[in-house]
Amino acid sequence: MNLQFGIDNIGNLLPYGILLLAYLLLSFQSELYRSRFFAVPALGVLLFFVGFREAMTGDMERYAQMYEDFRHPNLVSLEPSFSFLSRVLNAMGLDYHALFFAYSFITLFFVFLGITNYTRHVKLSLLLYILLPAYFLNMFVEMREVCAVSIAFCATGLLNRKEIRLRVPTFLALVALSVSFHYSAILYWVIVLLSYRFITKPHSPTLYISLLVGTLLIPTSVLIGAVNLFASPLLPPRYQGYITEFLEAETSLAESGQLLKTLVYVTIAMCFVHWRRPMQNKDDDHLPLNLFVLGVVILNLTRSFAAASRLSFFFVVYQIVIFPIMLGRVKDKTLRVTAADLMGVFFLAQFGWGLFYYSEEAGNYPFLHYRNVLVSILR
Repeated sequence: MNLQFGIDNIGNLLPYGILLLAYLLLSFQSELYRSRFFAVPALGVLLFFVGFREAMTGDMERYAQMYEDFRHPNLVSLEPSFSFLSRVLNAMGLDYHALFFAYSFITLFFVFLGITNYTRHVKLSLLLYILLPAYFLNMFVEMREVCAVSIAFCATGLLNRKEIRLRVPTFLALVALSVSFHYSAILYWVIVLLSYRFITKPHSPTLYISLLVGTLLIPTSVLIGAVNLFASPLLPPRYQGYITEFLEAETSLAESGQLLKTLVYVTIAMCFVHWRRPMQNKDDDHLPLNLFVLGVVILNLTRSFAAASRLSFFFVVYQIVIFPIMLGRVKDKTLRVTAADLMGVFFLAQFGWGLFYYSEEAGNYPFLHYRNVLVSILR
């Protein structure tokens, strides 16, 4: 997104600019007056923006159609949560906007709750969540998976919170809930289970870097071929279709954008590894860093296949709590301001990139034109 595009489309960019400005003003006001009254207005602004959205993309239009035709047999192929919410909200006489609102509320609620499980830097972490295109903006495209990611993010934070009462049953309930919102959460929990000893302990920089560089050199076709050989009989039909599609396609080389994204995340992971410190308090929990590194490893291995690479969304979301912790460790004031400016530019660039989404109907990346149902009614 260049400067000329911004000038030509200032009206289309205005809603997103107002959203970011409103969030920053609420954050500054909370810090200035040392007010704890931040969560309600901040989440309210975000929920107004995303919860009352119109069907702005092809995916949202399909969700709206499935909601209105909720008795159709094809609806059974989706997750239980979609079917349940569709039936309940239809029974209440509400239209598809209620479904969008419900998914948005659940997503934002668990993201906020999850952030508080990992760090005290709630405002900055939530801002980074907004700016990352795979999450907040992705609610306009793939709301089911984004919702599952937020629930899994919150649930994982309970693993090391032994002081919480009923921690285990709450954790298990959230695991089941995340799967009910998107079946890809099953793969996330399987990986977490198999790598539990790895993700809960500190490791040497050599091990981290070896994982990051080594998996970057492995072609995606090797991984998909192994999955097809060993796991395909156990996978649901729709995921077997993804594997067959990949094996039949000529995707030996990654798309330039996907490869660039992979390299950027490898660089970020190496920076995190370099700046980490021994554990001193709950902000220094090893869990977010290890899960993020796992996410980058998954992204490395699946970079040639976009559908499979979305599994990494469950893992790379932990950067929203790692970045603020790393920034807080910078003691020099000038260096901290410089680091904060660079981080701001980096995430704003990602937000700008995320305003263009992939459209299966158009076969390209159109701009995400914002429309709000409440604003439309008031006009």
